[in-house]
Amino acid sequence: MKSFRISGLLCSALLMVVGCSAAGVGPGGSSVTRSDEVAQFKPIQPEEWRLANGLTVIYLKDDELPLVKGRLFIRGGSLWGPASPAGSVGAMGDQMRQGGAGPLSADMLDQQLEELAASVSSSFSSEFGGVSFSCLSSDVEKILKIFADVALRPRFEGDRLALWKGQSLEAIRRRKEDPSTVASIAFTQLMYGDTPYGRVSVERDITAINRELLVSLHRQFVRPDGAILVMTGRVDRLEVERLVSEYFGGWQSRGTPLAAPPPVSYQPKPGVYFIELPFSQASVQMGQLGIPRLTPDYPAIEIFNEVFGSSGFGSRLMQRVRTELGLTYGVYGGISPAVVRGVNYVFLQTKAGSVAPAIEESLSVLAGLQSKAPSDEEVGEKRTAVQNSYVLNFDSVDEIAVRNARLKLLKYPIDYDQTYLAKIKAVSPEEVRQVAQKRWDASQFVVVVVGNEQAYQNVQRAMDAHSGALGAFGLTKLSFESAIVMH
Repeated sequence: MKSFRISGLLCSALLMVVGCSAAGVGPGGSSVTRSDEVAQFKPIQPEEWRLANGLTVIYLKDDELPLVKGRLFIRGGSLWGPASPAGSVGAMGDQMRQGGAGPLSADMLDQQLEELAASVSSSFSSEFGGVSFSCLSSDVEKILKIFADVALRPRFEGDRLALWKGQSLEAIRRRKEDPSTVASIAFTQLMYGDTPYGRVSVERDITAINRELLVSLHRQFVRPDGAILVMTGRVDRLEVERLVSEYFGGWQSRGTPLAAPPPVSYQPKPGVYFIELPFSQASVQMGQLGIPRLTPDYPAIEIFNEVFGSSGFGSRLMQRVRTELGLTYGVYGGISPAVVRGVNYVFLQTKAGSVAPAIEESLSVLAGLQSKAPSDEEVGEKRTAVQNSYVLNFDSVDEIAVRNARLKLLKYPIDYDQTYLAKIKAVSPEEVRQVAQKRWDASQFVVVVVGNEQAYQNVQRAMDAHSGALGAFGLTKLSFESAIVMH
């Protein structure tokens, strides 16, 4: 067991999760079960302070190894980026590190990090981005200087940008080689349309990205207002305060908060959308627009997902569609909330001749949960699984501190971790059924099927028969190049 300062209760919980005694002895000799100890778990809290420019610092010491890790989280991402060229914010995030920084060219930066056995990386996603590092504790000041240069003074060298563009164009050209990638891209486009949530970069976007655009995006997005710097490892707080003040204290605040994320105004058109490609195996992704994060029923949603389709072979989708009927190679699904509206989804892969029955049986599993609550035993089993896996989010100092930062970035309640286990424990079977009823409407499904002509005929026959769930939908055939093309 690790020597860093995690509560004894967490250590006990972790030991039990990996298969030690299912019960122990509590104070006064009373029996303490695994579920009791896990349910009582309270995560430790990092130290935290804020600079005058708006940068929040989260710190936890860990003396186990002579290492220091850091991550700078910056609010804002591609959702706030330009409509065209799509993917430019992600390119900016990648090139902050890859294109050199401060006085170091890209090649010099690579060489210096290699000599120090350290790493620095950068990226931007849809909601936030940032820079991370890992180094020996003896080199923390050297690396923090490089880390700050990557974050605040990237060079965006042309040859590295050209390399990134070539690699990105090749990846786009190869999309059609993977049916699950095709299904995922098409599903996203059909769900969100030509909005910040649904845009997919294609060749012309990559070609249009240039250094001037990256510099402009860096100026727009990289700001201390609301940013969070996480530091953990064998380094004292006073040293962290000094280093952060020296390298980030002069970072100028913008004085204005990040704008609200764009609304989801696009309304997807329900139906079956078929993309014909020469794969003997068909891939299906289907679902509907979903919900924002942290709706009041989020604990019941967690349990619903486990029962329905996110718990592997223990889920109803896998038990019914794969194990009992043998209709799929794999199937999973659930409710995936997001910043404004997420998606409810089911993904499956099957033989070309089994596409229609696999889809209809998956919908039947959902209908079964809508009509009848799961048993107390089934819900109890899933509650225990969720509780045990939740505790494993806290098995290292770095994970604890980073999780704390992510919760702040995504605006989770301050007591989210302190109340999570109790709320999960309180979920009832009827609440799980209410999630299935309230949050799902199969009549609004977008169904994307990627497969060969045999798969298409299998779907078309089922729809023409009007005897199953697919009979209620229309069928549209699409083309796919680097993204979908409507006929």
